[in-house]
Amino acid sequence: MTKDIKYSIIYLGDVMRCIFIYNPNSGKGKIKKKLDYLKEELNKMFDEVVIHSTVSQADTIETAKKACSSFDTIIFSGGDGTFNDIAYGVSTQEKRPILGYIPSGTVNDIARNLKIPKNIKKALKVIKEGNIVNHDIGTINDQYFVYVAAIGTFTSVSYDTKQKNKKVLGRLAYVLNGLNDVINPSLFKVKLTTEDGSKYEIESPLVLVVNSISVGGIPFNKSGHLNDGKFDIIIVKKHIGKGLIAIFNTFILGVKRSKITKYYEIIRSSKFEFEIDDNITWALDGQRGMSGPVKIENKHNHLQIFVPFKYNKPRSKYLKNK
Repeated sequence: MTKDIKYSIIYLGDVMRCIFIYNPNSGKGKIKKKLDYLKEELNKMFDEVVIHSTVSQADTIETAKKACSSFDTIIFSGGDGTFNDIAYGVSTQEKRPILGYIPSGTVNDIARNLKIPKNIKKALKVIKEGNIVNHDIGTINDQYFVYVAAIGTFTSVSYDTKQKNKKVLGRLAYVLNGLNDVINPSLFKVKLTTEDGSKYEIESPLVLVVNSISVGGIPFNKSGHLNDGKFDIIIVKKHIGKGLIAIFNTFILGVKRSKITKYYEIIRSSKFEFEIDDNITWALDGQRGMSGPVKIENKHNHLQIFVPFKYNKPRSKYLKNK
């Protein structure tokens, strides 16, 4: 065991047990080819390392839940959906181990937010260094999400795009699957009530509840924050062409906090309710969620995650380390 790795273990409070959970289908499945290397490196940091390959979303959530009572650290690899499943499982438990993320998905929005490199060796280095931050997480009715809950145009693309297409085409698979929404964008009425009693009613093609800088690989919310206890609620306006022009302008030009434009309205709150039609389905971190009205709440600093540091501060300017 090298000196710097031993220091990392002491820094974490003599953490000795780790489980590595990975999605074998994430991205193009490259993580499977690196399993021997990953186990070798993790064995340098922990006395015991357990490897678990997930077989379904339910398996990922349940494995994360059970791991909370047996392990001090949960290292996992996959895309944003896998991160959601791990966070969901861990968030339901009283004891919540520190999370270490090795990104291997197609888009990896959460890794972009946290400045965690997609390169496996560099991502492991982040874990070895042992720097931790607290991270907010959201509840939406009885489920959890990490970085985005969304309804409307393009939101079904993330979970409707077939895995085999993503393996072959990468991000292009999402683009091709979203062409139908370009031709026929969604439009719906939404009512929002925030914790201070403010009410909003608007017809919109897209609503985003974000705890993120990047969505769909586009860093459009650069005034956002990841652990300040509030969500950015971005309601895109109807505007021209059922709001399609407004959607493109919102993502291309970006949004500014507390600013109302002809393209969007942005509201910040930690607890709020949406009233929408029952047949409208929410997308949670790129996965299919529930339909209809919801109550959303920010769970402030609910999770702990290894992130890269520089000069005793997180590399991501959107995080606070205290």
